[in-house]
Amino acid sequence: LVIIPNAGANAATGAMCAPNVFRTSFSNWQPTHPLGKVMVEDGHKKAVFVTWKYGAGEEALSSFREGFEAAGGEVIKELFVPFPNVEFQAILTEIAALKPDAVACFFAGGGAVKFVKDYHVAGLKSSTPLYGSGFLTEGVLHAQGEAAEGIKTTLHYSDGLVNSKNQEFRMAYSNAFGEEADVYAVQGYDAGLLLRKALEATNGDLTQRGVAITAMEGAEIDSPRGPWRMSRAHNPIQNFYTLKVEDGENKVVGTAWEGLEDPAGGCSL
Repeated sequence: LVIIPNAGANAATGAMCAPNVFRTSFSNWQPTHPLGKVMVEDGHKKAVFVTWKYGAGEEALSSFREGFEAAGGEVIKELFVPFPNVEFQAILTEIAALKPDAVACFFAGGGAVKFVKDYHVAGLKSSTPLYGSGFLTEGVLHAQGEAAEGIKTTLHYSDGLVNSKNQEFRMAYSNAFGEEADVYAVQGYDAGLLLRKALEATNGDLTQRGVAITAMEGAEIDSPRGPWRMSRAHNPIQNFYTLKVEDGENKVVGTAWEGLEDPAGGCSL
């Protein structure tokens, strides 16, 4: 058995899907697909998309374009930065000249911190709202400071998600590890819950491979992110939330898409 607790590469539950491979996180198709609909609902019809030039960025862009165009939007320009370069000045200058309604992007970690700060310093945020996959602000809000205020993202989890499971999980996690849980912690926790389904079905004997796989395929996980179930391609069918940074926190301001299922192109399961 292989359980993927984070990596989003589409192929793992797409063209290279396999009976013994399961994912408890997301496919790269999922986080940015609802973002286009959110932006159009906010009144933005013409957008620029910015990302690193590598697999995850290109997959995020492709899905965003699909969702944005389906909602009535138009991507007027795709802008790429070589991975893991964090020099954004030329990109920001071009955005200012293009004057889109809004900018959407995919960055994470240190690159997300630098891009959000540079975007703010360039004075673009007041005229051209910034949107992104939830990884733009997830886990890095403290480092981004006031530059992140007002940014909207879409993601399958937020620390501010209000449900009893999330509140219990966050308290237990903080007590156990002395730090706050994030989306990566939730995905790891859910990987454990999924494996538990297989162990319970086989009484701990995972040599009963078929029984274990059937149990995991039929799993319904009561997660801090909200309940989710496994797709035919072994990727979570899950809610994606609209998040907005307010007073240094990612606040849930809506559900961008209920029960979003990756189309799993090329999967023959």
